[in-house]
Amino acid sequence: MNGLPRVVFVLGKGGVGRSTVAAALGLELARQGRRTCVFGWSLADPIAPSFGAPPAGLDPRPVAPNLHVANYRPDDTLELYFVHHLRLPRLYRHVIRGAHVRKLIEAAPGIAELFFVGHIWWLTSLAATEAGLEFDHVIVDAPATGHGASLFDIPGLLASLRSAGLLALETDRVTRMMADPSWTGAMVVSLPEELSVEETLELVPRVSQRTGRRPLALLVNRSAGGADTDRWAPRLEALRARLSPVARCGLDTVCAEFETRRRFEAALCSQLAGATVHGLVTLKEQLAVPGGHTPLDIVQNLAAELGAALGPHA
Repeated sequence: MNGLPRVVFVLGKGGVGRSTVAAALGLELARQGRRTCVFGWSLADPIAPSFGAPPAGLDPRPVAPNLHVANYRPDDTLELYFVHHLRLPRLYRHVIRGAHVRKLIEAAPGIAELFFVGHIWWLTSLAATEAGLEFDHVIVDAPATGHGASLFDIPGLLASLRSAGLLALETDRVTRMMADPSWTGAMVVSLPEELSVEETLELVPRVSQRTGRRPLALLVNRSAGGADTDRWAPRLEALRARLSPVARCGLDTVCAEFETRRRFEAALCSQLAGATVHGLVTLKEQLAVPGGHTPLDIVQNLAAELGAALGPHA
């Protein structure tokens, strides 16, 4: 995966396994010797606990060799920016931390998102000199579809406001980072299910339009496309003959659901052919994989799949 940009946004609908895939991508990069941080934005960090560590905050927490996890908190980010980066502790204590300014920041469109993306810029630029944190890659576990995709709208939105001063500086930094294909890219995670497919068919073109380039890959989690159903058919028929009528009905329902998932996956493959750099990458249904099924087992299995699928030069 030598060709990946320094920042990879992992996007997708809620519930598709976005955080797990982001953790797996980070782990595979770390296994290859890249210093990697998985950076999310959620009420409670779901990634560090997968590695047996307490939930992470804004300060990157080591969870494995070469791998850190951090979670965005707007309050902590503002303090880091004004106190440690700009060296303006009085301004932060007496103005920024005030109730009225806090309400303004929360209400202003794009400000929280700007500081989120701005912190990613900091992690890949100044963190080494200001905090001794040096990362080759930051894997962004972005918020769910609408909110996550809107991160790519932030530079244009804030530029239209014609801001000045510190806000203009931050906007310029973020704009340059997001526009540079060697610095920033995106992967989209989906499931072979109706709602997820519908959102993915809208999300992939939207990301391409906002960034001016194709997403890096479309990752189909819990894939149904790789199963050899012809090989299974005789065994299923033999099993069906031994079941009670109620049990046969249940088996038929499961088989029908599986075929539906295959059709949705085929639709993604055909309708988004050529829409991403590395095409469609299928990730196995982990409950069907032999071995353990703890969160760490699943992350490790997916990491190996991503390494094999994307290759050393992805």
